Amino acid sequence: MTIRIKFAARSETGHVRKNNEDNLFCSGLIMNEHDREKPFFINGMCEAPCIFAVFDGMGGHDCGELASLTAAESLCEHAERINHGTFEDVNQFAHDANKKLLSLMREQNIHTGTTLALISSGTKSFTVYNLGDSRVYVLKGDTVIKVTDDHTLTAEKVRAGLITPKQAVNDRYRNVLTRCLGVNDSFSVSPDFCGVFSFSECRRAMICSDGLTDMLTHKEIAEIMKREESVSEIVNDLVNLALNKGGHDNVTCIVIEV
Repeated sequence: MTIRIKFAARSETGHVRKNNEDNLFCSGLIMNEHDREKPFFINGMCEAPCIFAVFDGMGGHDCGELASLTAAESLCEHAERINHGTFEDVNQFAHDANKKLLSLMREQNIHTGTTLALISSGTKSFTVYNLGDSRVYVLKGDTVIKVTDDHTLTAEKVRAGLITPKQAVNDRYRNVLTRCLGVNDSFSVSPDFCGVFSFSECRRAMICSDGLTDMLTHKEIAEIMKREESVSEIVNDLVNLALNKGGHDNVTCIVIEV
């Protein structure tokens, strides 16, 4: 049986940053250098198996853009193996992308890195992986669930019971990553396996950079994801609200639906 996945993706620089350091992967499509110079939007349909991912580059100036683009291009090379493989294939992709980033940093004498949030969709279910603080949310029945754990100092403090989730919203270390691709060779670059979600239970999922989740509450995200709208409308509703509430960072969002 052929399973078709509807998708829509949007990426914006925001109101504060001068350039867009995010990138994405939508069933083989990524943002090139010129795409990031203006608001980016794409929608369409693909057949499973397929892959969707968001990369949030860091480092300032052009460095973050190089990191996220390098990771997205590396995913293009590994996509076929991931589509028909296992966690080890995702893990191998992350390590290969990390090697390329470390080599790029040495060659250009720069300091950079990128997050990774990835959905690999099969014919009956999709699998979620994460590295950094980009997130994946799924709509399970009438409930929207955040299925990824942030790899930040603040998130570590919450998990250790040192601060509450409410205190974490304003914690000074909420954007300091503990795991990502690149930055230095001491970071763990093995993505978290965040679970397998059947299409019969979860008909919709969303991947985003922290430019969206820093602006929106879980309640706001859930309300929009549950709307009886197209994936394009939902993506635009989410990104527009993040921009209207300040748009302090680059905002990238992908919504998929069976």
